[in-house]
Amino acid sequence: ARRLIPRGDPGRRLGVTLLAIIFVLSLFAGRLVQLQGMESGAYRKLALVEQEKTNWLPALRGSITGANGQVLAMTVATYTVTADPPQITSSKMTTAAMQQQEANELAAPLGLTPDAVLHLIQSPTSQQYVKLATGVSAQASSQIAALDLPGIYQTPSYARSYPDGDVAANIIGFTGTNNKTGVLTGGAGLELEDNALLSGQRGREQVQIGTDGQQIPLAGSSDQPVVNGSDLRLTIVPALQYAAEQACAKQVAKTRASNCTVVIIQPHTGDVLAMAQWPTFNPATLTNAAQATNLAVQAQFQPGSTAKVITASAAFEHGGQTPMSAYTIPYQIVRGGQVIHDAEWAPGERYTIAGIIAHSSNIGMSQVAGHVSPQVQYDYLRAFGLGQPTGIGLPGETAGDLPAPSSWYPDTRYTLSFGQGVAVTAIQMAEVYATIANGGVRVQPTLVEGTTNSAGKYTPAAPSPSKRVIQAKTAHELLQILQQVPAIDQAGDQPWGIIPGYAIAAKTGTSQESNGKCALCVYGSSYIGMAPGNNPQLVIAVNVQNPRKGGYYGDVVAGPVFYQVAKDALAILDIPPDGAVPAKVRLTAP
Repeated sequence: ARRLIPRGDPGRRLGVTLLAIIFVLSLFAGRLVQLQGMESGAYRKLALVEQEKTNWLPALRGSITGANGQVLAMTVATYTVTADPPQITSSKMTTAAMQQQEANELAAPLGLTPDAVLHLIQSPTSQQYVKLATGVSAQASSQIAALDLPGIYQTPSYARSYPDGDVAANIIGFTGTNNKTGVLTGGAGLELEDNALLSGQRGREQVQIGTDGQQIPLAGSSDQPVVNGSDLRLTIVPALQYAAEQACAKQVAKTRASNCTVVIIQPHTGDVLAMAQWPTFNPATLTNAAQATNLAVQAQFQPGSTAKVITASAAFEHGGQTPMSAYTIPYQIVRGGQVIHDAEWAPGERYTIAGIIAHSSNIGMSQVAGHVSPQVQYDYLRAFGLGQPTGIGLPGETAGDLPAPSSWYPDTRYTLSFGQGVAVTAIQMAEVYATIANGGVRVQPTLVEGTTNSAGKYTPAAPSPSKRVIQAKTAHELLQILQQVPAIDQAGDQPWGIIPGYAIAAKTGTSQESNGKCALCVYGSSYIGMAPGNNPQLVIAVNVQNPRKGGYYGDVVAGPVFYQVAKDALAILDIPPDGAVPAKVRLTAP
């Protein structure tokens, strides 16, 4: 017979089961104690982090205006339009039909075709998000809002607008958008130089996301208010800037030149009224700072004869010379091993220093240079601002190139006397003549008239620093000498300094430069004038580089630009004729 296995004790099995249940429950209880007691604070913080969100609030970038308040750069509101495809539904039509209807209605304000909008909606970048368009105008945004379409959202942002297009682009520069913050950031010009002032400070707010996805402001949170950027008011006169740019463009086309610059300065204040160039660029479409060159402060060239006034100043004040000191002008001279010629020469020429400057004699000025030491000559070149930045406050300004006397060759002091062997910028040479026009006092050039902060308070810019460079007597003598130049040019059929009712003081310059392919094969043409001549209120410096058609002399190439810009400036700035006539200065000697 089989042996029966005795059954377990029911009471014992029940006890084991209860013990197992109690053990499992104790594990749950322990975990609950751990979560709700010991670690509750940490988990509350994690929950809050998931529910809290920081919204960054963009600041409104300040505007840039001309001296008359005309807006040259401004910030406009734009919008990014997005779609949440799952929300594009209707109880009255299918999802596909609803999407097609919204695509049809959105196409016009977005500037897209209905098919393009529909493709974006049906091919989202994520399950709940697709970007339909960026940079949407405020007008188009209002049209979209009026449609009240389900699943369509708009996010405001800012874009930079330049109402006058490329006018003063070389001064203003351009902006780009920071990829991380979405903030407009200066890329060149004053947009870059004064970026911190213009951009202001973005703000932030902390919100909590509710179960319905809506944002709930957090009471007592550490929000940071937006500080909008300050406005920048320039010394630039937009109408004058435009006129100068057009004059440059016309002459570049006529002479097939590489470029042209015009700088107009008020000598008493240092205010730059125009800083024009051609070619230029469109700041609204530019993205590469390398294409945003400001030629007036970055491009270097040799000044040629426009630099003769500097060596003459040194000779008047430290070389025992006067405007009437006389020199015989031979066909050629040799100085420091260099054979020196004049562009034009006639037998028997004998000039005063006044005549050497007015007739632009290289031979004569080389003789004048022998009356001052190399160090004195160098000191005057430096005092007039060569070989150093002007301090105008534009990024990328070059100092030019003025070698120290210790590195001069035997002929350097002579070639420097007529503007060869030194590299300058257009703003530097405008400053040289502004110093003469201002009685020998050099005033640092400036582009900024003042600023207006986000609270509306206007603060004028501090007066530009100034320093005496030459004696008032020397400046007056040079001014009278330079008044002889327009008549001399007129006699040579180049009447570009003759403006009825005004005594114009001027100097021309022609230089030969290397272009990397050949030596002294590129010409630079300059014309710098002061008006009105007896009490100059304007200095107009014109430079045309590498003219390849119709001549290359300064009066021939740069003179017409000066004439047109000077007439425009006198009219635009309402400077009445002074009725003055050029001073009588003896240019030849017995």
